[in-house]
Parts: sequence; C-alpha cells; structure tokens
Amino acid sequence: MKNYANIMVYKNRLKRILPFLGTILLLNLSFKWAEFRNILNIKEVKILGSTLFNNDYLVGFSADSSNRIGSLNVRHLSNELESNPFIKAARVSKRYPNKIYINIVEREPIAIINNKTKILIDEEAVVMPDNQYAETALIPILSGFNTANDLYPEGKGTFSIKVKEAVNILRLIKTNYIELFDEISELTINKNDDYEIILSEQPTRVILGKEDISRKIKILSKFGKALGQRELTDYRLLDMRYKKQLIAMEWTWFV
Repeated sequence: MKNYANIMVYKNRLKRILPFLGTILLLNLSFKWAEFRNILNIKEVKILGSTLFNNDYLVGFSADSSNRIGSLNVRHLSNELESNPFIKAARVSKRYPNKIYINIVEREPIAIINNKTKILIDEEAVVMPDNQYAETALIPILSGFNTANDLYPEGKGTFSIKVKEAVNILRLIKTNYIELFDEISELTINKNDDYEIILSEQPTRVILGKEDISRKIKILSKFGKALGQRELTDYRLLDMRYKKQLIAMEWTWFV
C-alpha cells in the first residue's frame, strides 16, 4: 500500500513537471531553428535620442551581423557608449528576434571655452572634443581663463577651478533666468579675478565681482524687469561689485 502511494505521488509530480519540460524543450528547439535560419542574427541597430550633434560622433558604430542577439552583452555596450565624451547616458535593449535599440542622452554644451581650439563644456563641467556644433552654437563663450590643454581632458571634468565656477554661474542663470541666459554672449574673468557678463547687444558689460554671485544675478534679473520698456542693453556698464548698490552707466551718443 505504501509503494502504491509513493507511485501516485511520483505520477502527480511528473504530471506537473512534464508541461514545464515540454515548454523548455519547445523553446530550445525554436532557438535552434532560429539559429539555423540566422533569424536571431542582429539585422538592425536603431539609435534614438541623438540629435544635437547629428550623430557624427557615432560614425563607424554598427553591430556585427554575425553576432546573435542573445550573445550581446547590453551592459558592456552601454558602458562602451557612455565612454564617448558626447554621451551622458545610454540604454541598450534587445527586440527579438533581431533588432537592437539604443537610447542615448547626449551631453548638452552650456558654453564654449575660447582656447586654441574651441572646447565644448557641459553643465557638469565635462569637456567635449572640438565639434562642428561649436561653429554655429548660440551659447556663451568663456574667455580669459587658463588655456593649458592639460586642464581640459576630453570626456572628463575640467581641472580648472575658475572654469568650474563659471559653469556653475551659467547653470544657475540657465536654470532660473533663461531669458537672461539667452542674452549672454560671453562670460569672462578680468585681471582682478572678477567675473563679467557680456550681453549680446551693444555690448553691455555686467561686472559681477568675485562673491555672492547668486544674489547678484537675482538682483540683476529684478533690475531688468523693473526697467519696463527699457532693457539692460540700454546701459554700457552695470557694476555690481559693491554691496547694496548697482552702478549703471548709460551709453553716451555723440551727434
């Protein structure tokens, strides 16, 4: 009687396991058939989200069609893409039977460093290589900073403390005062280590000084709004180096 009970338990377990084993066998046969027909070989790589630089930095990138989609290491490929100085983040996904989708988040330049060659730099102060985008980009120029090449390693953060400070200033303005950011032609540092903003029209110089930059930017924005129909560019100089005062000098026109 005991043996009979054991046999029944075994049969019940077998009934539960057989469908599972059949499914595994069917999947295995399906993959074998697909491999035989090369259905799982990578046929298409679709890159999404790359627009700012027109993909010119991805020239030459392609997936080997002899590789099967199952053997692709998506984490390795993501890391490889993120090592590119223009790419901030990348996500790779497989779309069976034979497609690869790559979603890219590019680094967006916030300024151009006026060096021997134009250097793009993003809001994290990461340096990007010279690119044709720098020829037409309507973003501020950073000038007056140390031009030593070893301060600007491609794909890494700049080693220049002053450039990092300048990028932080621009990021602050872009995040909170986008209209003012769009008017900035240049951010420079003068011989006294004072930060100066040059507006695109006229051009108007805004001397921010060395300290308390955030508060001064806020005051500058309020001053611009209080002008009514007039604009900041109606002044040739706005000096904000002194506490509790803003010195404004208008343009002098000679007839």
